[in-house]
Amino acid sequence: MLLADLPRKFSSDVGLLNISSENILKGMGMTKPDADEYLRALIEQSIEGCKLLARPCIGFTIVDNPEIDLTNRQLGLNDEVFNTGKIVTSFLKKSESIVVFACTIGHDVELLAKQQMRNNESLEGLITDLIGSELVESLVDYFHDYIESELIKSQIKVSNRFSPGYCGWPVSEQHKLFSVLAKNNCGINVTSSALMLPVKSVSGLIGLGKNIRKLDYKCQLCTSIKCTLRTNSK
Repeated sequence: MLLADLPRKFSSDVGLLNISSENILKGMGMTKPDADEYLRALIEQSIEGCKLLARPCIGFTIVDNPEIDLTNRQLGLNDEVFNTGKIVTSFLKKSESIVVFACTIGHDVELLAKQQMRNNESLEGLITDLIGSELVESLVDYFHDYIESELIKSQIKVSNRFSPGYCGWPVSEQHKLFSVLAKNNCGINVTSSALMLPVKSVSGLIGLGKNIRKLDYKCQLCTSIKCTLRTNSK
């Protein structure tokens, strides 16, 4: 199946999402040797439970012939102009098309974490919240890898992916991104402060082109301290 044949909104098999207990421990400020048998078992049990609750959805649209302004560090998609900044604009400068995407695992994992916190199950709530973040990041990884494997047949390459709020791209431009997505947004709503609901959602851009390159993320160039790519690179 070519990318052009893929529905612009589709669900993923949650079994395809890879969740590492080591990453959950890392989010807790721990390593595997720090965790006792009880904690390791609790994390594994929680992972399986959260997978049953997850409702993965991927929505995207493809915009051809983007207007890339390196001087003003802007990206034009349809009728929207994004102030993507130096880093993102530079990575996308050779794009012939741009994939605008949004992914979510739905509300249920988030609601479980909140319920556990209300029940004074703070450890369980923390673990569930971290698993939710890992699940949606795994979903984006799956989508990114999928389009890369499909487009390689046509000798089209993909760029790194970038989200509002990272690498100097203002998070407030989330609204513009969702206006380009139109109905392919998986039911995600964006608040006035640019928060996505469900919270366990990720949106962004991926460049496509024959001369584009996918590089290691250059974390030393980015000011964000919360990026999962920065965390996983340590």
